[in-house]
Amino acid sequence: MRTHSLSFLDWLIILMATPLIHLLGLTLRIKAEGRADLGPRGKQTKPPLWSLWHETILMSVWYHRDQDVHVMISASRDGELISTIGKFFGYTAVRGSSSRGGQEATREMVDYLKAGKRCAITPDGPRGPRREMKAGAVNIARLTGCPIVPFGFAAEKCWRLKSWDQFIIPKPFSRAVFVYGEPIQVPKEGGDDQKLQELIQKEMDRVTKEAENYFKK
Repeated sequence: MRTHSLSFLDWLIILMATPLIHLLGLTLRIKAEGRADLGPRGKQTKPPLWSLWHETILMSVWYHRDQDVHVMISASRDGELISTIGKFFGYTAVRGSSSRGGQEATREMVDYLKAGKRCAITPDGPRGPRREMKAGAVNIARLTGCPIVPFGFAAEKCWRLKSWDQFIIPKPFSRAVFVYGEPIQVPKEGGDDQKLQELIQKEMDRVTKEAENYFKK
C-alpha cells in the first residue's frame, strides 16, 4: 500500500538514530527469562505470532535483530521511520493498522505465517489505548493456526517519553530483561473472540509485570 515519502530531515533522523540504537543496545546487560525458546531468538520449526507492547519496540528491534521477523507497522509517517530503521536491523515491515490498511496488512501477515515466516505485532499500536489488546492478533492467529506468544520488556533504569505509549528508552549501561510468555492457541473454528482477547491481554499483563518487577527482587 502507498505510504509516506521520507524527507531529507526524516533520512537524517534515520541515519543518526540507527547507529545510536545499536550502540545503546551494546551497552545494556540483557537477560532472557520465561519461555525464551519461543522468542524470536529461539529456533522454532513453526514460529508463533509474537505480541509486544508498542512502548517496548526500541530494544525489541535491537535485541531480536537479524532474525528475519516480519512486523506489522502503521502506514503513518512515524511508521515509515520505524519500518526504515527496522530494515537496517533485518526486519520486514508489513504496513497497515486498525485505522489504515488493516485488512490488507492482516492478509499479508497471514500469508507470511502460513509460509513459515516469523511475524510480530504490537496489539496496542499505533495510537493506543496503551497496553490494551485489539482484535488483530486473535484474527491472525485464528486464520493461521499459529499460537500467540506475548513477551514483555523492562529496563532497570530508563527514560519514558511523554507519548501515548510512554515509550521506553533504557539508560546506557543499565540492566534489562525480556520475559517470554506461554503460547496461547486460538482455535480455527469456535471459541469466543472476546474471551480469547482477554486471555492474551492477561498473559501480556503478566509478562510485563514480571519484567517490571524483575529488578525489584
